[in-house]
Amino acid sequence: MTEHPDSTLQRLNTEVLGAYGWPPFGGVFDIIEEWPAGIPTKIGVYVFMAGGDKPITYPVGESSIVYFGKAEQQRGVRGRVSQHRGRIKMGPHERWAGHPAHEWLMARGGTCAYSLAPEREPAHPLGHSASWMERELITAFQRLHRTRPVGNGTAA
Repeated sequence: MTEHPDSTLQRLNTEVLGAYGWPPFGGVFDIIEEWPAGIPTKIGVYVFMAGGDKPITYPVGESSIVYFGKAEQQRGVRGRVSQHRGRIKMGPHERWAGHPAHEWLMARGGTCAYSLAPEREPAHPLGHSASWMERELITAFQRLHRTRPVGNGTAA
């Protein structure tokens, strides 16, 4: 599995995930070239990061983070990331643009990392919810960079 040095990701590991008892993002792998057998089928959140030598320039600072997602369904992180990966591997379509995160990853390649919901009592009443954690990650990213990740849409 691949390591990723994104400083925003490291900060969110501490300030958001760690603050609510979630493990840091781990299990980093190349979204196109790798498909690790051990991707869990548990509830969690995941992040897609664009590849290439240059991070994405945001209104304040830079980051490779393209998208935060949640996995709450039956197949958890494995099922949700598998759906995205299938669309990314199909490549660009001539007639219509796909999901913004998919377009970035098709153009530049990239990695995925995930964090699983804690099994113990969370530090916050909603802290075990992947939907809640996804919102917290997007909000923290927005505070740092003054916009959401390019794949999570724009702030109105």
